Amino acid sequence: MTGNFVRLTANAGVLLCINGKKILVDALHNRYTEVFSSVPDDLLYEIAHGEGEFREIDLIVFTHDHPDHYSREWTQEFLRNHPDTHMVSPIGDFSRENIIVLKAQEETHEIRGIKLECVRLTHEGEQFRDVVNYGYKFTVDGFTATVLGDSGPENIPQVFGGADLALYNFPFFTVLRGKKMIEKLRPKRMIAYHLPYEEKDTNGYIRATLRSIERNGYENTSALWKRDQKTAVSF
Repeated sequence: MTGNFVRLTANAGVLLCINGKKILVDALHNRYTEVFSSVPDDLLYEIAHGEGEFREIDLIVFTHDHPDHYSREWTQEFLRNHPDTHMVSPIGDFSRENIIVLKAQEETHEIRGIKLECVRLTHEGEQFRDVVNYGYKFTVDGFTATVLGDSGPENIPQVFGGADLALYNFPFFTVLRGKKMIEKLRPKRMIAYHLPYEEKDTNGYIRATLRSIERNGYENTSALWKRDQKTAVSF
């Protein structure tokens, strides 16, 4: 598949290709978690070494420092092999001219023709309330795409509303407060993700998400849960 697309690495890790701009989001992580999948080592190597579609990445971002979103080791390897790629993140493990460490509640940056609006959002779950978690709105040639990290499906500011493409963690589709948030934000197209690979889905999250998308009549909506799975993005 060529052109504009979203490609899954694992969980909430994706490669966004929008009008020739390549953005990696939460795409490098290999630490074991009980529920969610790690990015396979061979795929991590492809990303870190810029092979195939992972060549010439414009921007890499991380929403927060959790093991199913971020690996310091593999990010270091990526940065070593991509000296010209810009990085935006609340994680302060690295420092160089083209790395921005987020600190404010809201920040806006212009990077290689990508407008990036960054907003700190509350992480889902009482035990994670102190985790610094950011949502991002990317604008490329007037096209907007949003990711929200692991924010709960409530209190999402309207800056994320009306997006051309919105990537939501699967509970937005399976719980009532998530569905209410979708009604408020009203994106034109949605992708459900942060699902485990099928072989690790002992809780049935994939089936529940797909059934909810169908039952609620969410048009222009797809789900990503397989390695290298892609969905085309039209303008």
